[in-house]
Amino acid sequence: MDVPTLALLLTRLGRLNEQFLADHCRSHGTTPSELRVLMLLHHHQDEQVSPSTIADWIVQTSGGLTATLRRLEDAAWIERRSDPDDGRGRLVALTHSGSAFHDQVFGDLLDRYRLVFADLDESRAIDSVRTLVHGFERLTGSARSANWTYRPAEAGTRR
Repeated sequence: MDVPTLALLLTRLGRLNEQFLADHCRSHGTTPSELRVLMLLHHHQDEQVSPSTIADWIVQTSGGLTATLRRLEDAAWIERRSDPDDGRGRLVALTHSGSAFHDQVFGDLLDRYRLVFADLDESRAIDSVRTLVHGFERLTGSARSANWTYRPAEAGTRR
C-alpha cells in the first residue's frame, strides 16, 4: 500500500471538501459548523440532543459549540431546553424554521455533491468512505458514524 500517496491525497481531499462546504455555507449565510449541527439534529428527527453528543459528532470544542448554538438559537433554527433528567443540563432541538433552512441548504449541497460524485461507482465509493471513517474513528476514539445512513425526515414530524 502506498501510504504516503494515500495520506497526501486524503489530506488534499479533506481541504478541498472543507473549502467546498465553506463556500456553499457562505452562499447560504451560514457556516459549516452551523450546518453540521442542523444536519445532526435533522438526522435525530424529533429527539433532543445533548451538547456533548453534538460536539462529539461534529468534532467541535465545547467553547466553539457554545458559540455555534448561540448563533443557531438567535436565528430561531434551534431551541435549547431544560434536560428533564439533569436540572443543570440543556438539550438541543431543531425548530420548524431550522428544519426548513436545513432542507434548503442541504438539498442544494446534495445537488453540488452529485456533480462531484458523478463519475464514481456508488457502492464502491460508500464502502471505501465507510472503511476510512471507521479507521479514523477507531484510532481517535470518536463517535461511531461509519455505518450511518441518511434518513430523510417525514413530512409533519417537526415542531
